[in-house]
Amino acid sequence: MSRTTFRNTVLGIGAIAAAVAFGYFGVQHFGRNNMFTIAAAVGGGGAISYVLQKPNQPQSPSNQPEPQPTPMKTQRKGRKS
Repeated sequence: MSRTTFRNTVLGIGAIAAAVAFGYFGVQHFGRNNMFTIAAAVGGGGAISYVLQKPNQPQSPSNQPEPQPTPMKTQRKGRKS
């Protein structure tokens, strides 16, 4: 395991422990309904920031011109005899 992966793993576990501790003690201090409100606000803010920071897919420049649509051949009706 590389050093960066280990560091990110430890930081992730620490962040989860901090979130659980904040929730546990927060409910006792603020009350259940206020903690639900805080959780919804944080989750909504995370979703909004994810959508706003999502990278755009750049269009790769193409040296070839776009292909022109081929004209469709129409069938002629034969003469009735």
